[in-house]
Amino acid sequence: MTAAERPLRWGVLGAARIAEGYVLPALHRSTGSVPVAVASSRPQAGKRLVDTFALERAYDDYGALLADPDVEAVYLALPNASHARWTVAALKAGKHVLCEKPLAVSVEQVDAIAEAAGAADRVVVEAFMYRCHPQFRHLLELLGAGVIGQVRAMHGALSFVLDDPGDIRMAADLGGGALLDLGCYVVDAAVAVYGEAPRGGLGVLTPGPTGVDTHSGGVLDFGDGRTAVVEVSFRLPWLGSRLEVRGERGSLVLPQAFNPGTAPTELLVVDQHGARDRIEFPGVDMYQLMVEEFTAVVRGGGRPFHRIGDSRAVQLGLDYLRTAVR
Repeated sequence: MTAAERPLRWGVLGAARIAEGYVLPALHRSTGSVPVAVASSRPQAGKRLVDTFALERAYDDYGALLADPDVEAVYLALPNASHARWTVAALKAGKHVLCEKPLAVSVEQVDAIAEAAGAADRVVVEAFMYRCHPQFRHLLELLGAGVIGQVRAMHGALSFVLDDPGDIRMAADLGGGALLDLGCYVVDAAVAVYGEAPRGGLGVLTPGPTGVDTHSGGVLDFGDGRTAVVEVSFRLPWLGSRLEVRGERGSLVLPQAFNPGTAPTELLVVDQHGARDRIEFPGVDMYQLMVEEFTAVVRGGGRPFHRIGDSRAVQLGLDYLRTAVR
């Protein structure tokens, strides 16, 4: 078996819900991947994941997992504020990194990650799994084909009700808040749609009882009259994760753009007269597709679905929305 054919051996940093409910199941189902270890600051949580997913070992120290020579790649599932620190540490330890979004909390942190990845000659990708879904890929293909003409506006919305003040997404020191947790998706979609970083923006952030923003919105300027409206909230119910791209000859709409689960989805093509065509997609596991694409890149046979330049553009957008509060 050649190196390119050998299964990629994974370690997971963190035992959060994302690791247990999505990442580890996807790693088990993915072609070319084998999850072997987990590290958690909660030893019982690590042991539970070892038992549930038949892993070889658990560590109660993140650095110990990074020192494991048997681990080639790391999925980083820690709180937002820890992403940059441990991504850089993993890269310096010679591991490839697939990091839960957002990759960082500042442009400077993204730049430090890029420098570490280059020095280590390792792959690092921000885990925007929705980009691997066929519906989003098809949306970009239609845009490239000019189906709706010149794109002038985009609107993305993502929300759910978060009532627990003890949730890590409500902790300021852990990088909580609706803008970081949810807004990164919408800003990333805008970067993908326009193919470049925003040039400016204006945001309105509403703080909650713990100090993090719980309801936020704003507009990003991509130049030449092109805009992206961002709407994210921990206060509004889950009514979908909608993305609408509007061009001079019509619109493309994904009613469940960012987190459709494994249910069937649809892409609506609306012409300038309001006539609609519906393109249907079967349900898929976006996390499995993401892991398989990442593995292909590591083994030298694929192209990253997300690049470090995209991550930098997302942070620029979040900075515009975060610092232009009125």
